[in-house]
Amino acid sequence: MPNWLRKTLVVLITVFTLGTVSPPPHLLADSNEDETNKAASDYIQSTPNTEVVVRDKIDPFSGTWDEVAAAIDSTEQLQGAFVAHTVYQAKEQTKQKFGEKIDQKRGEEFRSIILPKIEETISQLSNQFNEETLRNLQISDRPTRGRGEKIFHIVNRDSRKDVFRLHVRREHPPGQGYWFSFHYHDARDQFAEHHELGSIYWDRNTPPNWMS
Repeated sequence: MPNWLRKTLVVLITVFTLGTVSPPPHLLADSNEDETNKAASDYIQSTPNTEVVVRDKIDPFSGTWDEVAAAIDSTEQLQGAFVAHTVYQAKEQTKQKFGEKIDQKRGEEFRSIILPKIEETISQLSNQFNEETLRNLQISDRPTRGRGEKIFHIVNRDSRKDVFRLHVRREHPPGQGYWFSFHYHDARDQFAEHHELGSIYWDRNTPPNWMS
């Protein structure tokens, strides 16, 4: 299991059980065990004199972000949970967008090469938001079919404006076959720039349509 995914699972299990449920041993069995445990511990603490309370039992994977956010009182937990939840959505929604044929052939490359870069980007993005904004974010759940680029967008529910767009574009450089180019657009530059996350080679043959 990739280290980023192991870390995400440990963090989410620890956050949503307040540390009362230990993550399965196989999630902790790697050379970064101490670092991973510390990260999870950091997310379930606020200040020495403040008790962190998770009000409801929410599944951080199947729940929507507003449901997850509503169950968290700590700002530090909120930011960590947002990153973990969004990265999980990136993994699942990209798998959905790929469809069975593409995922079987290139899914693991996406998860090992591109997804850690998405995690880093989302972590940086979360740093710019205050607690109120974080709680009011919404992650779309309908990747586009066919040849559309959209994986998901993050929207501010108050303003109803996008703040982040995660896309994948098909590219066909002359004589090089087909590539999947992952990138994002950011509201901070009015979505003008393509911020590259990396590319995965497909084949010389035309890839299937998304979600086929």
